[in-house]
Amino acid sequence: MQIVKIDRKNHQFEVVPHSFDDLWHLERLIEKGDRVSGTSERKIKPKEEGDKPYKEKIYVELEVEKVIFHESTNQLRIQGTVVAAKPEELVPLKSHHTIEAEVGKSINVTKKSLKNFHVERLQRAKNASGHEKVLLVIMDDEQADLVFLKDTGIDTKARIIAQKEGKMFKTGEKGKTKPYFEELLKKILDLGSSKIVVAGPGFERQNFEKFLKEKSPKLQVIFESTNSVGITGINELVKGGKIDKVIEGFHSTEEAKAVERVLASISQEMCAIGQKEVLESVQAGACQEIVILESKMHQKNQNIEKILDSAEQFGAKIFFVADKSEPGKQLDGMGAIAAVLRYRKKW
Repeated sequence: MQIVKIDRKNHQFEVVPHSFDDLWHLERLIEKGDRVSGTSERKIKPKEEGDKPYKEKIYVELEVEKVIFHESTNQLRIQGTVVAAKPEELVPLKSHHTIEAEVGKSINVTKKSLKNFHVERLQRAKNASGHEKVLLVIMDDEQADLVFLKDTGIDTKARIIAQKEGKMFKTGEKGKTKPYFEELLKKILDLGSSKIVVAGPGFERQNFEKFLKEKSPKLQVIFESTNSVGITGINELVKGGKIDKVIEGFHSTEEAKAVERVLASISQEMCAIGQKEVLESVQAGACQEIVILESKMHQKNQNIEKILDSAEQFGAKIFFVADKSEPGKQLDGMGAIAAVLRYRKKW
């Protein structure tokens, strides 16, 4: 994401999204009541009967009512009421309109209050621009799961099943290898990532490493061990710290680590769980980091607003976690909000 400007005094920022992930970040930054401006198209009714409607390019500023992110089409639609437009005669004030945020097109957002955590998220999105895709392969002797790690989370690309029978060619001829490995290598090459991590339990991962050295020696692959396969193995790999340098900066990785820090702080009695406890601790200046489900940011909840305002005042970091992610589900079980404390509770 390109940050054109951040105006803290006027609670405004202007950005140019460069990717699908950037649109995803914007969807979480824009709230009801914000003002969003940019170029758009409006369908204009013909003045004379029999003529066809036509589209006209316009500049429009909306007071946001709803933000909709379509993952299937990678579209971000911002719906709202028109508060300013050019040319004015084409777009009546107070009429409804939709701005479609697009990759490569500038968008300007004015918030009621531009907080530190908003700016931090913009900076994370900026720093993530140009990230190479990381392909994670979690395998054992029965199956291999291939996923891309993205800011939005895990993007599953394929699952390859090793046949129970006929894993080895029966002829036993020299140079013959497992069809399972051949299929897995082909899929890895088809996906075309320059950053590849292969992990899993047992000896099959080691056998595949030997196979790759023989069949594709120039392919750069990092090999690691996990205790599990599937989504459990993927989470173990991401949160385990072994490939931090490879996956550094991805939002999905950071949110997983934030929830892990919360879990680790529970046994040390350095944690507040739920709105009541977190509000008390943040107002006491005891919060080091607050971890909260993203959906809570868009709800008009007085306690949540007090927590966020107090965090801003006392310098506590705030990290938002996607509701549908695995870390989000863990956090939801803890009341959707928790905090890592600077010291043990004394209140």
